[in-house]
Amino acid sequence: MKLTTRIYMDAALQNMKSVSFFTFLQVLIARLGASNFEIALSNSLPPLFCALSLAFLTRQLPVTRGVFLVSGYVRQAAFLCMAFAALLSHPIPFLLFFWCINAVAVMITGAQQPAIMRKWVAPDEFPKIFSNNKIIGIVIVTFGSFGIGYYLDAFDWMFPKNYVFSMLVGCLATFAGMSLIAELAPREKKPIRLTWMKPLQECDRKTWWMGLNNVGIAMVAPLFVIYHVNVLKLTNSQIAYFVIIAGIVSTLLLPVARRCMERFGLLKVYGTAVIGMALAVLPYGFVQSFWLLVVIQGWVGFCLAVHEVASQTIMMNEASKHRKEMAYFSDFQLVMNAGNAVGALIAGALISFLPLWGCFIIIAVSRVFFYFTYRASKETEAQEQPAPLQGAKSANG
Repeated sequence: MKLTTRIYMDAALQNMKSVSFFTFLQVLIARLGASNFEIALSNSLPPLFCALSLAFLTRQLPVTRGVFLVSGYVRQAAFLCMAFAALLSHPIPFLLFFWCINAVAVMITGAQQPAIMRKWVAPDEFPKIFSNNKIIGIVIVTFGSFGIGYYLDAFDWMFPKNYVFSMLVGCLATFAGMSLIAELAPREKKPIRLTWMKPLQECDRKTWWMGLNNVGIAMVAPLFVIYHVNVLKLTNSQIAYFVIIAGIVSTLLLPVARRCMERFGLLKVYGTAVIGMALAVLPYGFVQSFWLLVVIQGWVGFCLAVHEVASQTIMMNEASKHRKEMAYFSDFQLVMNAGNAVGALIAGALISFLPLWGCFIIIAVSRVFFYFTYRASKETEAQEQPAPLQGAKSANG
């Protein structure tokens, strides 16, 4: 099988998993009677365990086919347990527990996959592959969320079994995609020696800044669920429209964003996406019109797609500057997932004493303030650098 075909098929299957398993998982948790804090916790615990996996386990495992497959099997078992946990009388603790187990395993495959791909793909091909992967994902999520949303509403009489059947489709898709990438992993056997390793040694200022931006992005996710499901009482089909419009806008504009990355630089496009998401949530909490929410969600979805492509490309480009490549991949994803965990917990704390509209305003203003503070500090640092001596010889003599 052609390399790019294998990569794109994996992207398609993983996005089938995302839309059939995770798109409506937060809705399921809310409909099962979870409190606002439990909803926030469901957004915080998985990335927290992702971060713990990256800090203490992932970086110590060799990049081999055996390790990749075993982590995939553990991930698959956790997926199945999550799906069937929805049928229990008190499902929330079991859903969160198995989601955390899944998070530990998925970070092993998630950290090893970039290292595997770097052995097969030239560095200048990554922006194209990531953009194409994103477009594939957008198309699948757009049509899939529409179909699954209507399916869930049509079979709501069998709740929560309708969600279980949808999640089982996701289990099958993720297993097939994992098997495709496993064929690219090195087949040699390497010993596994687990020792204490100090994390965050390969993090630079840019990595910490991107992680803090992730905090702001993650703060919004549980508030969206609370507002859409608990306040507005939207159906699965209505929530699916948010995914559909985000997919359409992203499909049309992501190629333009990729050209902007080539012309203006990755960080400028990345920063524009971060600011775009922050400003879009300012009116949230006041908006009651469903179609206005659709427009806002379309813009947020596009900015998030650009943010993901830019982040992945930055990670791949920065890897060559680090002596320990696998440690860098682990540290990068550790910081990103720690940001996701902290952001969801902060959202849970804010919603306990502020109205929803107040939470959205605080999040938007703080994110914009931090972004411009960081940019200003960079400019000050550049101005304070000593100027080159006049008349000095060049490196070529």
